[in-house]
Amino acid sequence: MVLDSVTNVPSLGGPCAHITLERLAAEALTAQDFAAALKYVDRRIRVAPPPAAHCFVLRAEAAWRLGLSEAALADLEQALVVDPSDVGANRRMLSWAADDRRRAAAAQLMCREANPAILRAAIAELRRAGGRHWAACCVFDNDVTGWVAWTESLPVKISLATEDGTLTSILEPNPFHPLASADVLATTFLVRRPPSVAPQIVTLRCGEEIIQVRRVAPNLASTVSLRSVPHPSTKLGSNVDPTVIVPVYKDTRATIECFESLDKARRPLGSRKNAFQVLAIDDASPEVGLRRYLSELAAAGKIRLLVNEVNLGFVGAINQALSEISTGDVVLLNSDTLVPPGFVDRLADAARSAPNIGTVTPLSNNGDIFSFPTPNDVNPMPGYDEIVAIDRIASITNAGSAIDVASGIGFCLYVTRACLDSVGEFSDNFERGYLEDVDLCLRARANGFRNICAPSVYVGHHGSKSFQEEKRGLVLRNLVILDQRFQNYRQECRAFEIADPLRPARAALERALPWPAEPSVLVLASARTCPAVTDARMRHLRLHGERGILLLREHDVLHLRSADGGLPQATRLSLAPGADLASADEILMRLSPTRVELLEPTPPPRLIELIRGLNLPVHRWLISDSMSEIASLPSETTLLLVPSKAAKAFAQKRWPNRKTVLHDWATCSLTLPPLSASGNSLVIVPSMPSPVSLRTIRALADRLRRRAPWLPIVIAGATCGDDRLMSQPNLFVTGAVAADELGKVLAPYNPGWLLTDFEQPAFGHPLVETTKQATRPVAYRDWSGGALKPRKGDLAIEANVDAAGLVDCVVDWITPL
Repeated sequence: MVLDSVTNVPSLGGPCAHITLERLAAEALTAQDFAAALKYVDRRIRVAPPPAAHCFVLRAEAAWRLGLSEAALADLEQALVVDPSDVGANRRMLSWAADDRRRAAAAQLMCREANPAILRAAIAELRRAGGRHWAACCVFDNDVTGWVAWTESLPVKISLATEDGTLTSILEPNPFHPLASADVLATTFLVRRPPSVAPQIVTLRCGEEIIQVRRVAPNLASTVSLRSVPHPSTKLGSNVDPTVIVPVYKDTRATIECFESLDKARRPLGSRKNAFQVLAIDDASPEVGLRRYLSELAAAGKIRLLVNEVNLGFVGAINQALSEISTGDVVLLNSDTLVPPGFVDRLADAARSAPNIGTVTPLSNNGDIFSFPTPNDVNPMPGYDEIVAIDRIASITNAGSAIDVASGIGFCLYVTRACLDSVGEFSDNFERGYLEDVDLCLRARANGFRNICAPSVYVGHHGSKSFQEEKRGLVLRNLVILDQRFQNYRQECRAFEIADPLRPARAALERALPWPAEPSVLVLASARTCPAVTDARMRHLRLHGERGILLLREHDVLHLRSADGGLPQATRLSLAPGADLASADEILMRLSPTRVELLEPTPPPRLIELIRGLNLPVHRWLISDSMSEIASLPSETTLLLVPSKAAKAFAQKRWPNRKTVLHDWATCSLTLPPLSASGNSLVIVPSMPSPVSLRTIRALADRLRRRAPWLPIVIAGATCGDDRLMSQPNLFVTGAVAADELGKVLAPYNPGWLLTDFEQPAFGHPLVETTKQATRPVAYRDWSGGALKPRKGDLAIEANVDAAGLVDCVVDWITPL
């Protein structure tokens, strides 16, 4: 492939560059230039906006054609993480994989594939796994159409349940159907839908066994139109006990634990405190033990129970329950949660703290923006006793707090009666299980209600117990519907995450909780510290069994974050003049620190004062040459640690009287395929985007274009000006690269030479250290001052050579006269 054919495309830069890269990759695949396709799509995946599933499918196709089967399958897995229903990814997984991934792909293709040959292959795969019948259906306003295939000589029926009754048809096998064979019966169907303002249920049965159940939205006026109601400010508190609604489908153990926690949360006998009702819906659970358990609870009078013969899905089950409850507030609760005592009362108190509040959501370990201690993450599920302890402290530290949010989340969602009367039930237009709660909250807000978080309540949540790996696909499909109704919701969510108005409440809670007593290492870094170096050091501590706490400085604030995801995560300490450093010292000592490690090159005086107050051993890491304040800490108590031999030589030359200790940081190996005889390229690996590296790269590219116009130049990483660089002939920028994937990224470019570590020293940088181990000649600035002998073929450039001199050295090294 000739790189100048890429860079001469004017639209490769700018806001539409990602589209151009995808188009070029597809064109290269069509032309069977698989190496070029891999380069284009690899860059596309590394630049904004985030890649869709089809981008990974493109890269998988190119890698597969180049014989890189493991990389291709890994890309298909990534595509299916982004969108589990992607047809292209599932087709290739069915064809290429040789394990259980084939079966998962076959199941996904059943309802989305239109090619009969691929469907027959998918059916054959599912038959080997014991399947006996398969179906797909499409729902339209006037009819339901689809196909069904089965292997047993049993009658197949399709029924449509409406508000006026049930219509049932017997389906006759069609021997000429594309899916029919000697041992597989198949046919198509079309069922007319009568007009209805209520949801309808489509059921396919083979004999007495249910093949598929589908709840479909009304085909007349929506049941969730925004109704005209009195202003929320007229809402009055209700004297009716709230009802906790729990839809149940699978996971016997988690569900039993949920109901046991609800039982413990009930009011003491004869008291009105903690009063609430429980309404459970057995949504045709396939687990016999679970159905029996629910029946026993109902017989004991502990819950009301609705039992469905067919699975209605989350939306159908909730709406069924709501139709049974005409008064009082409700709590929508997932069956994989654990609730603490008093949770309903405190959610109700928050809801009644202002007349226009419509929904209330608590904190949780697994609740997206409501997650604690790390938001938008799945934090470990605590045990029941720990949940009760966290909740008890939250009820004190965040008492009376109500924080406005765009929408609540249905793992535990308190909804007032006034709000329910305003917005109605859940929308039937959503696929089961995700975002219908967000839709309800946004409709409530459109009607004048507020959605709030009550950080004084904490509920445990396993998460995705019912649908597990289906979650991503369900969310993606439902997001399309949500975007159509509320076009600015995603932007609002991004703004909320940046502002993070829940952080003070999380910080107050975590500071009130007991912190782990395990010894820790305090690692101080700042925005001036290369993030890759900071991450590498935290990873090394973890590999050596030490608990690292990152103290990240931004101006006069220290952000405390435990590397293991535990506490603390939201605590901040002020270094501003007048701030109480003694109080900050007390907070840091709660972490049981054994030493302090300084990665920040120039810590400010207030930070130095804070460190002195800890009276702990201080280890100073040499990771750059900007260490003007090294003398601010006494040498007898401050070790100077170096992560490489080059760093040790640099330190000994600059501070000859200071003791330095070498701790070689583990780095990734970089093994490249055998060098091809022609088409070698120069690969430049910058340590991080900077104006200095950009100027050097541009100067080097200009010189090489005059000296060796045939030589491709590849930048492995991101720069400050990717678009400007790629407008030059014969120059390509891969986008951001991690050290552990460097070899895979470089392989298609046939690198003959590599240049790295040419800006300022970046000792311990994973990319730099990995590049220096490449099985190719490597050029770099020699920060050791000649103390270390370069490998044969490498170019060690004097550290004090200016940028023009460095360019001359590299050009002469690659293209000697």
